[in-house]
Amino acid sequence: MPYVRQTSHIDRVRDLIAGRIVNPGADTARLASSYRRSLDDYRLDPASTTGPRILTGAELRAIQQSEENFLRSTGQCLPRLHAMVREAGYCVILANARGVTIDYAVDADQRKDFKKAGLYPGSCWSEEEEGTCGIASVLLDHEAITVHKTDHFRAAFTGLTCSAAPIFSPHGDLIGVLDASALTSPDARDSQRLVRQLVRQGATLIEDGFFLKSYGHCCILLAHRNRHFVEVQPEMLLAIDEHGDIVAANRCARDVIGGLDTLPRPVGDVLEVRAERLFDARMGHNLLSLRLAGGSTWLHARVRAPLRQAGVRATREAPVAPDALAYTAPEQAERTRIAHAMNAAKWRPLQAAAMLGISRATLYRRLKQLHIVPPHRQ
Repeated sequence: MPYVRQTSHIDRVRDLIAGRIVNPGADTARLASSYRRSLDDYRLDPASTTGPRILTGAELRAIQQSEENFLRSTGQCLPRLHAMVREAGYCVILANARGVTIDYAVDADQRKDFKKAGLYPGSCWSEEEEGTCGIASVLLDHEAITVHKTDHFRAAFTGLTCSAAPIFSPHGDLIGVLDASALTSPDARDSQRLVRQLVRQGATLIEDGFFLKSYGHCCILLAHRNRHFVEVQPEMLLAIDEHGDIVAANRCARDVIGGLDTLPRPVGDVLEVRAERLFDARMGHNLLSLRLAGGSTWLHARVRAPLRQAGVRATREAPVAPDALAYTAPEQAERTRIAHAMNAAKWRPLQAAAMLGISRATLYRRLKQLHIVPPHRQ
């Protein structure tokens, strides 16, 4: 395992804590704080040259099973990121919120070398055990970082460079860390800027994948500030339940759209659009242009229908059709809403359409699609 001379590394650790490093980097304060904890709180030895703790196969499988939804949400993100950095000698690893490596992507002919360095499924990278390293720093600070060579606390890892970024749940909880690590790299820390940015982008993709999987029972509004990118790479995700309330938003949406700090909120409080229009749009692939409530900013979006159904018992006004089991929860809610309006309007379509805020043509289409029929035809 590559490492520098222990005595010189110990001196560097002490110099960084004391502020004696010439031309300190942007992350020096984070590194110094981590060094202090590693020395004072965890009593770790910076001269140690042993690798990280590796879980047994049974322990790793148990953790992977508990992280199944998270792992499935990663899709092809790990191999795609690895394809971008493999020529430079990197592996890509995914750690959970406790710093345990639960997945990785690496070239087969380099697998043994990375395993010797501890970059392998089941390796444990908490600060309490390994001191300052990429994954541990992200777990504590919730911010992306590059821990480059001698930035590592333990001498065992001073040949490595690690760029890591956090992955959050839809509610803002840290659920994992994405990391790209190399056994050898240029000495200059600036050489890692591009890799760090690629890792951050990969972490965002995994985060959004987890969001979509977590809210498969909701309508998803996929939006972008540029209409040309809505279909290929939406940046904002909003989950809308059957009541027309926004129940979750991804990080970009929370940064761009005001009023998403407290959820759920009616979609009309956030966007100048009725929930019924979104529910209607989900049946097609039409692009929507939506203005933020109380502002002049426009978003371009499409709506993804729910992928999972939540059983909702039909009402007397909207009897169960032969294929009612195929209805999603929002569709069941819409059937009830339309049936109530039709009953209140005594089944006069023009009045019912006005009550619902939709056109008569749209009402006729939705009556047909949702199998809503007048009582005298039942």
